Amino acid sequence: MVWYNDLRNPRLFTPAERDWTSRRLLDLRAQLASPAPKGVPRRTKKSSLIIGTWNIRDFDNNKFRHGPRRRESLFYIAEILSAFDICALQEINEDLTPLKDVIRLMGPDWDFISTDVTVGSSGNRERMAFVYDKRKVRFRHVAGEIVLPKHALLPGEQQFARTPFLVSFQSGWFRFSLCTVHIYFGEESKGSEGYQRRVQEIEYLAKEMADRAERENENYILLGDFNIKNPIDETMQALTKAGFQLPPEQHASNMLGDAYYDQIAFRTRADELTFLSSGAFEWTQNLFRPEHYEHYAPALPARHRELSEDGTPKDKGKDKDYYSKRWLTWQISDHLPLWVELAVDFSDAFLLNNLDGEYEAEGPAAQIEAADDEAAPELDEPTHSTPARKKPKGRKRPKVAPPEKKGTLAPTPKMTFAEGWRIFWWVAGGGMDRMHKRRTAGKKAEKAKQAPKR
Repeated sequence: MVWYNDLRNPRLFTPAERDWTSRRLLDLRAQLASPAPKGVPRRTKKSSLIIGTWNIRDFDNNKFRHGPRRRESLFYIAEILSAFDICALQEINEDLTPLKDVIRLMGPDWDFISTDVTVGSSGNRERMAFVYDKRKVRFRHVAGEIVLPKHALLPGEQQFARTPFLVSFQSGWFRFSLCTVHIYFGEESKGSEGYQRRVQEIEYLAKEMADRAERENENYILLGDFNIKNPIDETMQALTKAGFQLPPEQHASNMLGDAYYDQIAFRTRADELTFLSSGAFEWTQNLFRPEHYEHYAPALPARHRELSEDGTPKDKGKDKDYYSKRWLTWQISDHLPLWVELAVDFSDAFLLNNLDGEYEAEGPAAQIEAADDEAAPELDEPTHSTPARKKPKGRKRPKVAPPEKKGTLAPTPKMTFAEGWRIFWWVAGGGMDRMHKRRTAGKKAEKAKQAPKR
């Protein structure tokens, strides 16, 4: 739960802004509490784990001068992050002060661990980080950045554009290593050098993490911004051909709902991955809505607008486009947070595995316990002077409480050629565009219903 005390500080929020921000937070909390995938499942104490990933655009040095982020925006970001147990963040900038401000708003139970900045023209001096609830997730004291060995360097002897970040955690029975990435994008064209570099970065990293998972018998989760355009793109194949599994349903993670840049993929131990649900949280449903333009117009930076001498926009339609397509992405992000919910309480399975069918019908007498420094005494065979123990009735099967959360193992079988071909023709035939149009029409219809009648 986010700490809202700052809203009562008159030096930070005027009464009008406190009212506005509180209304947005109430709307946001209601959306988060909605059934998945519109909302995010309620966090549990021990039965499930919610893992998120979010490219939180250029957080937050204002180098493009569309900001900085408003105080209210930090509250919204904190509220969304607090819906997860742990979340990987990309595009964290050199100055960690804004991230620390968000963590402070989330309360003392939250912490983060981050990389150093990645230097170089493609690195943008970005960091990657994990934000997690210490009550639910324990840091296992292993962290490191992944670099390419000499034999695997990219063309021109290049390393990863932005160094992947690997950290080991534990939640309940579930021990896992998270590796977050922000893969190089480059050019759009598949034949371009930049596109091939993107594929090679994903391919090498997926194979390396798969080899580690096999060698260490460890649960590995790859997550972050892979810059994957669609589920059948070569970049996706580079991820899955190493044996990584994806959630049963894929979710677009950009604001337009037509790209699958962000992914969460799994290479885990047998029977230790139980999916419950997944989704992409569309914060745009309640924050920085098109109808909020008039409220924010005075705060939009003049350097990116065409204004008349009296300060009004020369072209209001163009100004609204700047607000809704660009400015708000530097207030929250141009990505949606992606999340998965996993079952992590294996207590019943562990105990049931201890049962032995040999003792189902009849069991031995209770064992005589020895002191720590003594050998256990042997039980004497019954004699004529010692009445034989009556044969007990068959033992009842133990009662097992119904699980608080119930999911499914092995969520995604390998894609068949026929299924891949079907998806290819669906995309090539405009299926993605039609789906996007339906979503847009649905949102407009919902907006029309909510509009006050005159």
